[in-house]
Amino acid sequence: MLRGGAVRALPAAGGRRLRSNGERPTVGVVRSRTRTGVLARTVAVVALFVLAGCSSGPATIEQDPDTGRSGTSASAPAGSDGAQALRTKFRFFTQDACYSADPAEAFGRCARFTTEIRNVLGQVRQDVPAATAQADATEQALDGFASAGCEAEPGTVGGGDPATCAPAYRQVQEAVQGLATAVGAPR
Repeated sequence: MLRGGAVRALPAAGGRRLRSNGERPTVGVVRSRTRTGVLARTVAVVALFVLAGCSSGPATIEQDPDTGRSGTSASAPAGSDGAQALRTKFRFFTQDACYSADPAEAFGRCARFTTEIRNVLGQVRQDVPAATAQADATEQALDGFASAGCEAEPGTVGGGDPATCAPAYRQVQEAVQGLATAVGAPR
């Protein structure tokens, strides 16, 4: 009570005053509904992404019954789309310093390049069958480079005798240049 017997109006529960009609404001309820709606939409979107990630896509690992080789298929279907993707890859390979650098200087620092070339050979055989012989020659050059003790893990500097490794790396470069031509990569 206040002085003179006046009564002070107290706020309604939760610190909010009642409306003139005696009802509480619905701000808390509206906020609750909005949060629930946003949460429901977020859960639905996340569920869609999870389900989309579980679907089977074009990149599968299979073993070729004819050759016995296994590998990841190209994301593009076999044929002209796959060949075009290869041409694009080889366009970038031909711009790499390891593609045309002096073999005596490059062989020790081009492990990433040789790994990328080795990884694309299966796609060449699949999408450009006419380049299979050149892909085989490139694989032989890469194997010779590795068996000479010149190939390093990607991201590391390779060792090896430059007298042995430089000519072996030159064979890799020549084979890759032939492979780029065989798949029809622009120069």
